[in-house]
Amino acid sequence: MEKEIIAFFEKHNLQLNNKTLVVAVSTGADSMALLVAIIALQSRYHFKINVAHLNHQKRLQSTEEEKYIIDFCHQHQIECHVERLKNGNYKNFQNYARQERYAFFKRVMDKVNGDYLVLAHHAIDNMETILMRLIRGSNLKGYAGIDEVTIWHNKLLLRPFLGVLKEQLIDYLNTNNIKYYEDESNESDIYTRNRIRKEIIPVLFNEDMNVHIKFQEFADTLREANILLKAEVDDFLKTCKYEKKYISFKKEEFSKLSEFLQIEVLFTILKKYNLSKANICEIIKLIFSRKKNIKLVYKNLFTFVKEYENIFIYDEIIVNNKVDVFIEEIKNYKINDTITIIVKKKDSISVPTDDVLWYNSNMLPVRIRSRKPGDRILLDSGYKKVKDLLIDLKIGIVRRDQVLILEKDGEILAVLGIKKSSILKEIKNNDILVKVDFNNG
Repeated sequence: MEKEIIAFFEKHNLQLNNKTLVVAVSTGADSMALLVAIIALQSRYHFKINVAHLNHQKRLQSTEEEKYIIDFCHQHQIECHVERLKNGNYKNFQNYARQERYAFFKRVMDKVNGDYLVLAHHAIDNMETILMRLIRGSNLKGYAGIDEVTIWHNKLLLRPFLGVLKEQLIDYLNTNNIKYYEDESNESDIYTRNRIRKEIIPVLFNEDMNVHIKFQEFADTLREANILLKAEVDDFLKTCKYEKKYISFKKEEFSKLSEFLQIEVLFTILKKYNLSKANICEIIKLIFSRKKNIKLVYKNLFTFVKEYENIFIYDEIIVNNKVDVFIEEIKNYKINDTITIIVKKKDSISVPTDDVLWYNSNMLPVRIRSRKPGDRILLDSGYKKVKDLLIDLKIGIVRRDQVLILEKDGEILAVLGIKKSSILKEIKNNDILVKVDFNNG
């Protein structure tokens, strides 16, 4: 296995000398083989080794495994970093555990100022990943499976065993008389990955004993093609607008892309949400829906918004909190983290603008509330439904849901920041300003 690791570093032009490696070790055959092979190279290349072990505490032997890796590292004078997985609220334990593992690895890398995080994924892992993504649907890069080298938090994540079969790793451990543990959950048919490993992959090897190499060639081809594709995706991404809480783009510009490129663009924008191809296609249908305004919290992950020709992907779940407050004195009223109602004395140089309302302080209190069905405002042309007013003005759905109504004795005086009622013309001796400040980040 030492030769495979050396060949891997040479292939990717990576240095070992004077580097700090963090090796993720579960005590399974894969990671123990990786650790043993790296230890064997240490004297030759003079690098530091740190082991990171996260105890999932899901099996009876977890405590025994933790003790084993601590003792093993002590025997080989290697620093060992151990944490135990905390109980959490999760629907999918596998996803939860993966997120916690990588968060733990990041903490260890930061602590020791590591150069490389080294993981023990092997050829069968890669085959399983490719097959799972073919079944689930993915983009071009996803179909290429697991990357050998990944930039990760400005460091490098390395997988030197992607061309090695697990049987080879076990043989290597047996030859060196190294103990390892098997996770019995790997035999459970509950998980798709396990079913692929047990039922599909053996059939492929019956057809070709070197099928794992063919999978690697397939992955390399897709990866090279993705380099060319990425240039076109990046060209579109340059036209997008990036704000603190969202990314947006024009529907018209998106429609000029081929269907294939549309999928690739959305996979890139929504990468961190780990969506399937079916999910991406659902979002494309929303983009081209006949509905001019759509706001949808997608799978409780992010908020998709379509406002006429503009598409927004908010990196948050937008919740519309109902507002109902009485303005009784001159001060600021903080409604929530995004809305503040400003009430202050009018100065002599104040000029009324569309988003500022003048009012008579002697006529307080007034009520400021969220919009509700049936609201009507009196304009010079007569009463008009607030809903129709917002549609006529092409107010987007996010802003529309935030609209606040200024009301006195059941009569709407203003749709704040949007339209004032004709009734206000009759109010004299205005000495205060009323304004709503929306801090949307």
